[in-house]
Amino acid sequence: MSRWAAPGSLRWRLLAGTVLAVALALLLAGLALTALFRAEIERQFNDGLRQQLDQLTALVEFDAQGQIGLDDHTLSDPRWRRPYSGLYWQVDGAQARGVLRSRSLWDATLDNSSDALPDGSVHRHDVTGPQGAALRVLERAVYPAGQSQQVWRLLVAADRSASAHAVTHFGRVLALSLGVLWCLLVAAAWAQVTVGLAPLRALQSAVLALREGRTARIVA
Repeated sequence: MSRWAAPGSLRWRLLAGTVLAVALALLLAGLALTALFRAEIERQFNDGLRQQLDQLTALVEFDAQGQIGLDDHTLSDPRWRRPYSGLYWQVDGAQARGVLRSRSLWDATLDNSSDALPDGSVHRHDVTGPQGAALRVLERAVYPAGQSQQVWRLLVAADRSASAHAVTHFGRVLALSLGVLWCLLVAAAWAQVTVGLAPLRALQSAVLALREGRTARIVA
């Protein structure tokens, strides 16, 4: 093996440096793109769940005694009525959980924290739901007009597995794509180093020939 092609030669040092730099750049790009994608998926998921909560809030009614009612028959999404579909709503009273709930909950209820809900605020929780599903819960306090002491908690929840799967799938596709791009860039770097250092290799051969007496001068 010639000194030109041996490990530690200029050619290999340039190639190794380029390969490592490209790998680091692609790794950082992959992490950044995955983080951005995850953040966007989370934003869309939370916005969609917030719209569901707003829609249900608009359907809340109270009788003369301040008891709550919610007619969900106008909701078009069939998941509200399919057992364990991954989309749920529930109303909690001051002393009882699941006073009202969607058909999709079937015989289950949503676990919920007992934190205070300031007027108009929306709280978010991640809980374990029916059949061990990971759920995102949004809730707000609702009460009859002029009776703020009689507070009900309205909750909507959705399964987070689809969003998590989307992020995982994106990460795998991105990793494969960046891996292919890395191979192409390494091949391009190898070609560039080989072609770019060809004059130096010729000069090295000429100097070696002069030293060994095979030529009287270096021919440019």
